[in-house]
Amino acid sequence: MRKTFFISLIIILGIANWASAMEYKDVPLGYWAYNEINRLDQENIIKGYTKYNYYPDKNITRAEFCSMVIKALGMEERKPEKFYSFYDVDRNYWAWNYIQNAVNLGIFNPSDEGYFYPDANITRSDVIVFLANLLRTENITRDEALYALNSNYNDYEDIPDWLKVSAGKAEKIDVIAKEPPRENYLDYDKYVSRAQAAVFLSKMRREIDSYKALKLKEETTPKTAEGIKIENVLIDGDVATIPAKTVLPITITGQIGSKISMPGEMFKARFSDNIVDDENHLLFSKDIILIGKILDTTKAFTFFKNGEIIFELSAANKNNLYTRIMAIAEYETPIAEANKVKKAVKTVIKGSNFKIRDGQIIYTRLYQPIRVNIVTSEILD
Repeated sequence: MRKTFFISLIIILGIANWASAMEYKDVPLGYWAYNEINRLDQENIIKGYTKYNYYPDKNITRAEFCSMVIKALGMEERKPEKFYSFYDVDRNYWAWNYIQNAVNLGIFNPSDEGYFYPDANITRSDVIVFLANLLRTENITRDEALYALNSNYNDYEDIPDWLKVSAGKAEKIDVIAKEPPRENYLDYDKYVSRAQAAVFLSKMRREIDSYKALKLKEETTPKTAEGIKIENVLIDGDVATIPAKTVLPITITGQIGSKISMPGEMFKARFSDNIVDDENHLLFSKDIILIGKILDTTKAFTFFKNGEIIFELSAANKNNLYTRIMAIAEYETPIAEANKVKKAVKTVIKGSNFKIRDGQIIYTRLYQPIRVNIVTSEILD
């Protein structure tokens, strides 16, 4: 019985939702831009000229496009950072706030004459350049963009050179409105119709949503890398705990030594390679700049005590704050051996002072555990 009721409820809700959609007489089911117009109308991003007519073939104005784009970006409540004065757009104009936001976002540039021309139409090239600049196209090369454009448009030779790369990038990420029967013509100098505007904006939002999903995945997925593996790292959710006494290799700028360094002395260093665990979770990047401070030095006494340097390393986190890493320098042996044969190494170098020169690897043992967020690579403590 419950199952039947649940199915019936879904059907009722589906009918109610369908009935709430605006149906325009001039945008019938099967119209090439029906889905885009219907969806954006439901979200109050676009509206018909009358209750029953959308006028899909009417050219869109600059002011209308500003309002549509700002709404599609969900920025209608945004306060512009800077206000521009236009002779033909005063504060009482219906699209004044949309226009101000659009100019602030670089959708349109203010003219030197001080006019915005809100009722002028916009061309397909205007929209294409805007979308290519707005969306993530920086990884598309010029050759890839030109190939995509040349492969899909019969009027490729007519497209001006200044537009080709932007249009090719827009084509590559599929944000160009293609109206039948001219799907294979860019028609760059033609005006944008209200139907085309709905398709342009729908594709823009799809690409933005795709980018957001990708960023969310990147921001919630542990980073991995190849590098020097260390053992006994404890993973708890997004946090890796590197145990005390773990040996890490760093290279320094300048030189330090058990005999020549003094407490308070500063130096710069880096990890000699990425530091990872057994599952290749990135713990420390080799690109992190480390700031070292000498805390204490102990000169060697032959056959009794090694020369030692105790220092703290500070590593910048994502907020550009520095996190302390306490360590003691005592090894000059390959890292693969250092974590396995500590006792043997101690015996070999007992009774010797040491000096570490610029670019030389120094092996350091942690004084305390270090916790690292393996998603953000932030050092927690």
